[in-house]
Amino acid sequence: MIKRFAAMMMALTLCAAVFTGCSNAQETQAPETQTETETATVESESETEAALPDGMMYSYLTGEPVDTAIGTQRPFAIMINNIEDAIPQSGISQAEIMYECPVEYGITRLMCVFQDISNLDKVGSIRSARHYYVDLANDNDAIYVHFGWSPFAEERITNDGIKSVNGLFDNGTVFFRTDDKEAPHNVYTSKEGLEASLSWTDQTRDYPEGYEGRLVFNHTDVTPKEGQDAVKVTMPFTNNSPWFEYDPETGLYNRYQFGTAHIDAENNKQLAFKNLVIQYADRTVISEQDHQDFNLYGEGQGLYISDGKAVEITWKKADKNDKTRYYYADGTEVSLNQGKTYMACVPTDMSVTLE
Repeated sequence: MIKRFAAMMMALTLCAAVFTGCSNAQETQAPETQTETETATVESESETEAALPDGMMYSYLTGEPVDTAIGTQRPFAIMINNIEDAIPQSGISQAEIMYECPVEYGITRLMCVFQDISNLDKVGSIRSARHYYVDLANDNDAIYVHFGWSPFAEERITNDGIKSVNGLFDNGTVFFRTDDKEAPHNVYTSKEGLEASLSWTDQTRDYPEGYEGRLVFNHTDVTPKEGQDAVKVTMPFTNNSPWFEYDPETGLYNRYQFGTAHIDAENNKQLAFKNLVIQYADRTVISEQDHQDFNLYGEGQGLYISDGKAVEITWKKADKNDKTRYYYADGTEVSLNQGKTYMACVPTDMSVTLE
């Protein structure tokens, strides 16, 4: 009888505890659910990162898994000739990020950012620096590579003490010329040349201690919500008239210019990108030679394009010591899909066409 009474009392105690717990859960349901959700999200992300094999990490430039020996190296940002006499270019399909900005007289120049140079046997042709490209290279903590410079780029690089790799001062180990194109469209470099440039310019490929990449990436593919259709994206650059066409089978944007597919001469592959990022910026002409200047500090409007959709974004960069970041209208930071990205500076008096 005593045992039965003790069992009944224990059961009543358990029921009361359960009832009290349920009551407390109902009274605090919102915060506990939020906390649990946030914890689950963190754990999910941690589990995703922990799932990478030993010796692998997520690339700061593409968000894709890469060998840690590669992912912890500063990239090279190489100025690429982009006039019709210089195409097809070499090696540029291997770049993790490619920039395009107008320079003088309506032409554009490319800057290709390479972190993995293990298979870079020939890249170019290489042309001179422009001062606003210095900001774009610095956004990625990249080693800036160019052959010559405008007066404004010379002033910026000299005054800021930037250790760029300039072909004008090459000791004969970094750049080489070919006989298939006329100068100045025949300057190239390679993996060996880029590696040789480090000792010549007294630079290291090690990131600064505690380095964190500026770009945010999704671990799984995410189509921009409430985006405008962007199956064809036409850039407003008049000299080379570039455009991109979305391929739903690959999920990539194939690039065209000068009326045809934009091809890498080294592998005969068409350039293709997972993401397109457009940065509208105020432009002024600052010389009689039509040198351009872009205001890349402060904030401005832009577009993030991926998976056949485009969404309006805002870019922000406080000053030359800051790095450019991108935000949605609600203030959350743009998270890119994993893969290669094309980035363009477009004058605010021009606009990209979406179809």
